[in-house]
Amino acid sequence: MPAFVHRATTLVLAVLLAVIVTDWALTFTARRSPAEPVRVLPAGEVEARPSQVDVAPIARLLGAANPGEGGPIRALGVMAEGGSGRGIALLAVEGQPAKSYRSGDAVAPGVVLKEVRKNGVVLSRSGALQELRIPTKSVPAPSPISR
Repeated sequence: MPAFVHRATTLVLAVLLAVIVTDWALTFTARRSPAEPVRVLPAGEVEARPSQVDVAPIARLLGAANPGEGGPIRALGVMAEGGSGRGIALLAVEGQPAKSYRSGDAVAPGVVLKEVRKNGVVLSRSGALQELRIPTKSVPAPSPISR
């Protein structure tokens, strides 16, 4: 092989080594930015109070049950008037015997029956809408007929 090929190869490898060493040096000496922005604390506080984050939408997205399921209000049955949202719902509130409510009725303090659907109800809790579904019973599989 000619001598200039050896020299060119050596030069390319030296430049590549310099680039790699520089990249590693910059990576390890780089200043890390804090994960959370720096906040000024009031004079009397030593530690910052953690901020409250609502994780319910993310939990529902990942398949968690709605907070209303199994909560203080349960939907047991409905008689919906088509798709109008009007109708009557049978609701159990905080362990009490079930009562019937019409759409628009107050179910509990701060909770209004907003809409009745064929498979559940929509409640308004201080302006926030919450959907409660009627629990479905699984139908047992028919037993095979023996002859």
